[in-house]
Amino acid sequence: MQWPVEGPFLRDLLLRLPGTEKLSGIDKQRATNDVWLDLNGLQGDRVADHRFHGGPDRSLCHYPADHYRHWCKLYPHLQAIGPAAFGENLSTLGLDERQVCIGDRFRWGDALIEVSQPRSPCSNLDRRHDARGLARQLAKSGRTGWLYRTLEAGAVRPGADLHLIDRPCPTASVLRVWRGFMNEDISDTELAWLAGLSPLASECRTRFRQRLDSRRRQKDQGALF
Repeated sequence: MQWPVEGPFLRDLLLRLPGTEKLSGIDKQRATNDVWLDLNGLQGDRVADHRFHGGPDRSLCHYPADHYRHWCKLYPHLQAIGPAAFGENLSTLGLDERQVCIGDRFRWGDALIEVSQPRSPCSNLDRRHDARGLARQLAKSGRTGWLYRTLEAGAVRPGADLHLIDRPCPTASVLRVWRGFMNEDISDTELAWLAGLSPLASECRTRFRQRLDSRRRQKDQGALF
């Protein structure tokens, strides 16, 4: 299966977000030539805060173009938004968080990429678009997008299609994993499954494991009294 791609998008110079001194690379622009993609992301794509962006498990951000119509209805002043408006490196139609699974491997240009985790929306979206609560609405709705790790570096041509190569975890949709983050009442069985989901970014698996361990400690303490 394959999907036409809008992108790659990148930002080589960081800009200050409106109303703050904070620098951000969220305002990305379409590449006009081939771009090299390696383990840390697209060459020339700047990251302001490496604690939350970039790195081996977050080399690319993908946001479905299908969602932009929803955000235009919710925030009427955003009528002009489209691909790259939410800081993504690539965008597609007909592919969303219900369909894409953690561990999915895609060929994009000459590079091989793997879905590693849901994208965690941040308040930079609110500031960039003057849309209070936008990041919170993304989180609540599950329209988060997702991140990739790069398995094989390579050149990506503007407009190169996205080809699905392998799906080792067909039940591990991005939406299911995101709901695991958002829902404090999920079962211990689900938490254990998420903590053991090997293609999921290690940071995410650690968070699920910590939640599960905390529950077990509480149950053990309760059994003592």
